[in-house]
Amino acid sequence: MEPQKIAGIARHLEQLPVSRRQALMGGGAGIAAATLGLPASTRMAAAQDATPAAAQVATPATALSWDDFDQLLEATAPHTAALAAEIIDDVPVLIHGVNENDVMPVGSSFKWYVLGTIAQQIEAGTLDWEQLVAIEAEHKSVPSGDLRYAPDGAEYTLRYLAERMMQKSDNTATDVLIYLVGRENVEAMMTTMGHHDPSLNIPLLTTREFAFLKLAVPTAELDAYLAASVDERRQILTDKIDTMPYEALAVADNQTAPIELFRLEWFATRTDLANAVTWIRLQSQKEGMKPLTEVIALETQLVFNGEVWPYVGFKGGSELGMVNGTWLLMRADGRWFIYSIIFANEDASLDMAPIVPVMEAGRDIVAVTP
Repeated sequence: MEPQKIAGIARHLEQLPVSRRQALMGGGAGIAAATLGLPASTRMAAAQDATPAAAQVATPATALSWDDFDQLLEATAPHTAALAAEIIDDVPVLIHGVNENDVMPVGSSFKWYVLGTIAQQIEAGTLDWEQLVAIEAEHKSVPSGDLRYAPDGAEYTLRYLAERMMQKSDNTATDVLIYLVGRENVEAMMTTMGHHDPSLNIPLLTTREFAFLKLAVPTAELDAYLAASVDERRQILTDKIDTMPYEALAVADNQTAPIELFRLEWFATRTDLANAVTWIRLQSQKEGMKPLTEVIALETQLVFNGEVWPYVGFKGGSELGMVNGTWLLMRADGRWFIYSIIFANEDASLDMAPIVPVMEAGRDIVAVTP
């Protein structure tokens, strides 16, 4: 893309109201981080902007086209993808896509599938939103999230753990829930929720296992793990990774560049995530399932005008070199949309200054979709 064209579109963004270009200079919300032990300096802000300017979002109107959006998106990172879709007859119908079927690392966005497994088992009567679940020492994980500080054996309701997993991307809550519903059940749920190739994530890693493999295991051992069969990998996780002491993650604060971003991660396409979100919405309409759309609405990250978007559900994920987010949106006219976007660079950390305005531009184009 020509630098002059990028500059011209950027100038257009600068002319939008302040609330429409949040975070261009650090004034807006970031994307929920699944930083998994990264130093604080590399973590992205997870708090939503609550300033008066952010609250007074202008009525959506943008001169940007999807072509403009595509060019801005391409200029932000070596690997990008985006999807905008409308849910029609319980199916996500594509409005616009960029590399929407490319397999990409998704970080904590894999937690959509954990939430789906919870929903499936609650519907079956084997779990209940209000049942108490204990946090055991062996399931405590790394940042993000504060439940790693909970006393061993402390009990919380299943709903509260689901809220922490989706709102704050609490990794300890996530791992407790994975062990509660069963790792292989989450793997099977990926098929149910429309993932095109669940084998990319089998065996499903807990966040603690992910952190140990990425940050505390020598490269030769990681190579051996990735080359092993699924059954062999399950055995490695049980015999070696799950027995490693928490102190082995002390090196995490030394990370300064992405690590194995396209080799060791949770993987999905934007289409996969659109299918997952559509499944969650459909499931939420069943008796006793309303909490599904409530637990994903506690954090929106980007600023959304409530008059335009009465409902916003969200889950994102990130690690050094990657950030992504997926939103379930109900517009004021009663139509439902999905907006999903990702940026990745396997060689360096991301510059968020140009990224957030691109996210917002896509949001605003969806807002005025006929």
